[in-house]
Amino acid sequence: MKDKYILQYGSLAGWPHKIAEELRHKSVNSQNVILYDRDVLDLKRNLSYDRALCGFHDPAFKKGFAIFKYIFEVPKEVKLIHYHSGTIFLRQYHHLFEGRYFAKKNIPMLLSFGGTDARIIEEARKKNPYFYLPENKKYDDNIKRKLESMSKNIKFCATDPEMLTYVENYFEKSYLFRQPVNLDEIECIYPSVENNIPVILHIPTNADVKGTKYVHMAIERLRNNGLKFEFKYIRRLTQKEMYIAIANADIYIDELQVGCHGVTAVETMAAGKPTLTYIREDLVEKFPSELPIVNVNPDTLYEKLKELIENPELRRNTGIASRKYVEKYHASSVVADDLLSIYRDIGCDC
Repeated sequence: MKDKYILQYGSLAGWPHKIAEELRHKSVNSQNVILYDRDVLDLKRNLSYDRALCGFHDPAFKKGFAIFKYIFEVPKEVKLIHYHSGTIFLRQYHHLFEGRYFAKKNIPMLLSFGGTDARIIEEARKKNPYFYLPENKKYDDNIKRKLESMSKNIKFCATDPEMLTYVENYFEKSYLFRQPVNLDEIECIYPSVENNIPVILHIPTNADVKGTKYVHMAIERLRNNGLKFEFKYIRRLTQKEMYIAIANADIYIDELQVGCHGVTAVETMAAGKPTLTYIREDLVEKFPSELPIVNVNPDTLYEKLKELIENPELRRNTGIASRKYVEKYHASSVVADDLLSIYRDIGCDC
């Protein structure tokens, strides 16, 4: 009898493939399947995956055929579906066919979120004075419709502390999910205490989301005040190129407006870098107490950067604490073990 696999569906920041790969290392059959190979916005990160159902430039009928063909294959091949952000067919119609079909086949389903996939603007603005989007009822209603559709048959979610504040009421049970990182892929070089001209790095996926304009303002102010450093602003790197860039930096600035850290912050901490990110005040206690992220916002970025520029030992010590934190909470092997416990809890024999 063919060994069924755990499906990691989606390409969210590359982590579904990392999970599938790590589960295979643990002798658990898992595959990362995506719809087609295309990155977000103008990025070309060359994220890994196991299988694409179709090509981005395929005609609509060919894409549709590939989607429905795979949906009917799933019950024969898959013993659990872990959706990462999206579903195989349209999210707002998940309850009409895909979700109902898989539920009738008794396939356990789990949903994880990232980025803007579940963030309700009205709620975000109430809890985050720096949130970057204006109120948009149409946008929020669309998010809610998708959540309502997906949660009719997907009874469980696993996601980060911020996303939980928006989605946990839609699901029967919610779990904490931490973004995985493959420590073997990222070179860890702690900032040198001998370096008096630190390299500050900022690589935004989306400059408007990350608050890049505030980064440039702080950098200009620091230069005008005579501080010595090198600033690098880069975009459109492959994932491998990004890992090289962060390995050779001393300080990393991630995001200043969303209110929670993402995958990039985990990767830069894994590289042993002090990482500056805005964590919402109401979310701080949701993280382990040893979280080493330098919690900054547009109003405090200048002072925090100045402190790190002037204090090489602080840079190094924060970098060491950052690497230890990722090893303890975000290493792929750790995340995979946590997920296996969740999978078994929701009914998977794995």
